[in-house]
Amino acid sequence: MKGNIAFILIMALFLSSITAFGDVELNFKGHWAESIVDKQFIENHFKYLLKEGTKASDLDNSIDKKYFLLSLYTILNEHQKEDIDKNSEKTNIENAARYLRNRLILEKDGSIEGELTRKEAVKYVVKTLELSREIQLADTSFMPFKDILDLSDEYRNYIIKASMIGIVKGYGDSTFRPEDNITAIESIIILQRLKGEIDEINKNIPFRIVEEKWTTTGKDNLITTKQSSGKVLVTFTKEFPTSGYNLTVNRVERYSYGKYKIYVSIKTPAPNAIVLQIMSYKNTTIEIDRKLLDSGSYTFEIVSSKPELKSK
Repeated sequence: MKGNIAFILIMALFLSSITAFGDVELNFKGHWAESIVDKQFIENHFKYLLKEGTKASDLDNSIDKKYFLLSLYTILNEHQKEDIDKNSEKTNIENAARYLRNRLILEKDGSIEGELTRKEAVKYVVKTLELSREIQLADTSFMPFKDILDLSDEYRNYIIKASMIGIVKGYGDSTFRPEDNITAIESIIILQRLKGEIDEINKNIPFRIVEEKWTTTGKDNLITTKQSSGKVLVTFTKEFPTSGYNLTVNRVERYSYGKYKIYVSIKTPAPNAIVLQIMSYKNTTIEIDRKLLDSGSYTFEIVSSKPELKSK
């Protein structure tokens, strides 16, 4: 009996310690980043910082490169959050390095150890964003910070691009301090902004209509995909009870990992229009850059602005 009680007490202490670790909450009151940081974002992507006794001021210290890359990895793999949470920190860091090298974000032979400079952090963020969209320098003379003139073209352009889209703001004296080590709180803010950009991109996937064709035979809601030269061709068919209907593709939206919705609007014929009283099928093919879609398999579905059309 005493043995059972002792075992229960030990388990209670063990579980309470886990709860305490998971319930660590940073108090940002009075901190310069108080109005900027999203605490839920920290919980989701910087959990390793939430240790008992950690204060918000501790986040003003530099962050290890491997932890910055680990947070970047978790942002790009939110669909695997449960698996990531189950893995050890060592396994997650190894997976992060492998994943980021495969995506050409991290150099093939680049070390993940040591500290990380601000210019390097910006490079990884912009390279990540450019996997999904092109960031053009409209004005090559634009120089947002006075201390980046002596940098290589590569780093200077990464910093200018990040400034253009609001990923980095710099300091009040118009400097960026590219050689300084990036701090934990700066990493949180930069990656938080990156996630906002990625979420916005994922909402609306750029596409191009390559073919629209009407036929008198077909299968309603048939969707086929084909890859060619780095592009994904998605062809779908909609059935209409007569000719005279019009279908417009409005947008392509990602709603879950590897799952996309193609939103279309349908315009019915005018009341007095002369139309052929035969079943008509519109076949539409759109083209999407493969790099804009999640890795692995993907599926598409059609979302219409009108109820499904039935022949009478």
